[in-house]
Amino acid sequence: MVCGESGKVTLQLGLIIVYFLLLLPVCLKAKQSSTKNTASDHYLADRSLGMFVLSLTLFATIASGHTLLANTGQAYRLGYHWIMAMGLWTTISVSYRWIVPKLRPIALTNHFVTPGDWIRFRFPAQPWAVPLRQLLTLCFCLCLTNYLFAQLKAVGEIVVVLTDSKVPYHLAVPLFALVILLYDSVGGLRAVAWTDVIQGLVTIAGVACLCYWITSHFGGLQQIIAGVAEHRPESARVPDYTFQARWFSLMLMGGLAVCVYPQALQRVFAASSTRVLYRSLALSNMVLVICGLVLILTGWSSLSLLGGASISEDQVLTVALKQWAASSAINYFGASLVLMAVMAAIMSTADSVLLSLVSIIKHDFTQTSARTSLRQDYLIAFVVMTLCSLAALYRDITLWRLLELKLELLVQCFPGFALALHRPSLRASSVFLGLATGLVVLITELALGVRSVYGINSGMVALAANITGIFIHHVAVIPMIKKRPQIL
Repeated sequence: MVCGESGKVTLQLGLIIVYFLLLLPVCLKAKQSSTKNTASDHYLADRSLGMFVLSLTLFATIASGHTLLANTGQAYRLGYHWIMAMGLWTTISVSYRWIVPKLRPIALTNHFVTPGDWIRFRFPAQPWAVPLRQLLTLCFCLCLTNYLFAQLKAVGEIVVVLTDSKVPYHLAVPLFALVILLYDSVGGLRAVAWTDVIQGLVTIAGVACLCYWITSHFGGLQQIIAGVAEHRPESARVPDYTFQARWFSLMLMGGLAVCVYPQALQRVFAASSTRVLYRSLALSNMVLVICGLVLILTGWSSLSLLGGASISEDQVLTVALKQWAASSAINYFGASLVLMAVMAAIMSTADSVLLSLVSIIKHDFTQTSARTSLRQDYLIAFVVMTLCSLAALYRDITLWRLLELKLELLVQCFPGFALALHRPSLRASSVFLGLATGLVVLITELALGVRSVYGINSGMVALAANITGIFIHHVAVIPMIKKRPQIL
């Protein structure tokens, strides 16, 4: 043992507090670098992000803390079957090809700040353009709120395990929310991106420590696989059709949904050049896939470490780290670094999401591009974080389920970008009808407790209804309206 349990808890919490304090000067420097009084400067860093910063902020934003915890927990629970998650990470890696090549030049030319600007540009003066933008904005806000909820819940679960409940869940959540408010309000996207560089590097260092732990303590891949076979023997069998259909639909849904993440789209708008953007996407996606594989191996390794014990899947990584830390001083340092990586991932995602959410609420509802005063932004951020903190006190939902719900809702926004980009004749009324149809189907499925239909994820079923509604209205209804005789 390195020291007493109370000493370990104090030291680890102290490291987290010192880490947050060290980021504050970076935020202040970013604020000093802001010279323009515009929304583009505050929310997009004046479109000046270079490859190094952009790569790490993209990685840090997507590799959220709840993603690290949820993927490790799923690998622990499902054993071999979770290898299918690599398909999800890979799909995400190529999904931006649907959107970026056409959207990026338009965004630059027309000075987009939020995703809602695309709807204003694409459907100017069309009767259903405003309702469509409002409905899309509502979907984005709900998804981003879900994202914040998940980050706060992840922090609460970590602190509870780390301190053996000495720091209660209901105290950890609002304290972290205050920290996020502080960083987010100081310097806008420039501060978020600069701190994401540090947090992204810390996350990568933590994943490297996980690699060391896996390779040095579990006898290599063969022993890890043997542990999975022992504790999750049912996962060695080929999954049935329903399971395969569910995971294939989840992989597809993840790829389509992630490419319209509002905070990721804003980073597409913020890149200093298109060449920098493509290289940054390639680099961040490569690191993302590697991290995904490490998380799977970590979950499998935890099966042997914890003996396949029945514990909350959201706490698997934290419990495993505590056992690893107890074995030696070196391992204590490594486990502490991994814990810092998880906290960094949570921090980087939460501040990005909050900034994006505030920008969408203010820009798409008030339609202002000036930044004469940030008081309104601060008020919006405070209200949002208060509501998310209260919601996060509800613990009877897993981080993985939150991730699924977010993707199921977000994927309904995909046709409004991809189809509208590639089909110039598509009208706002068709996209609105499709989106409304998809949302009605999704809400109905959620109300009835339907998670899948013949194995196909309920979000993809709703997306099919969404696209069908667009197709019918575009192909049948609009031509019929055009042929209707005009009454003079």
